[in-house]
Amino acid sequence: MQGRLGVLIDGRFGSDALCAATGRAGGGWWVGRPVELPGSRPLAFDGTRSIGTALVSWPREQVVKCLVHYHPDDEAELRVAQEERLAELWEATRASGHELLLEVIVPALPDKPRNDDEAVLRAVKRFYNLGLKPEWWKLAPMAAASWQALAVLVAERDPQCRGAVILGLNQPLEALAQGFAQATHPIVKGFMVGRSIWGDASRAWFNGEINDATLITEVAERFGRLVQAWRARGEPR
Repeated sequence: MQGRLGVLIDGRFGSDALCAATGRAGGGWWVGRPVELPGSRPLAFDGTRSIGTALVSWPREQVVKCLVHYHPDDEAELRVAQEERLAELWEATRASGHELLLEVIVPALPDKPRNDDEAVLRAVKRFYNLGLKPEWWKLAPMAAASWQALAVLVAERDPQCRGAVILGLNQPLEALAQGFAQATHPIVKGFMVGRSIWGDASRAWFNGEINDATLITEVAERFGRLVQAWRARGEPR
């Protein structure tokens, strides 16, 4: 990333914060903006039927973030529908000049767990086979050997890829810290975690149980704990 700080901000509900963050690239800020309709499966884009048209109005520095709930063993009709929508997004970002961060969450199947490392790597390989080469991957925590396998795959298919970041899945901070400890390969550039940091505090704030100052303090404390866990994971190798 350009510096050490990045944000993912929704353009619908976080427009003020998005505008405030945009334009700070010179100061080391990295700004990502989601395009997916939350919870959609098959993938749909939020607020537009033409993602290419929507991206025309986005500042170039905003990185397009797209979350897809995709399993390489999904039924063919679902899998193809999602792949077609991702291909549309890929072409749109190439035309607009925006970088793309592809967030892949592999759902559980009856006989397979959620975000199984092997299935995640197969999904990434499938997307490369389709010609997709996102600048960034956002993936769930994996074992050290799986990060190494990802690095080999990326080196083979897209040496210009900027790397991967770790998603949170609303896991406890302790579980994320354990995942960080496995992520010492240089392919992993950082973490992008949301609800694990602000979820509980935000619910308490919305319920009137805590005030603004307490919300800020609790979120900052949890973020600080994750930063410490990241720094304590060991030197990349």
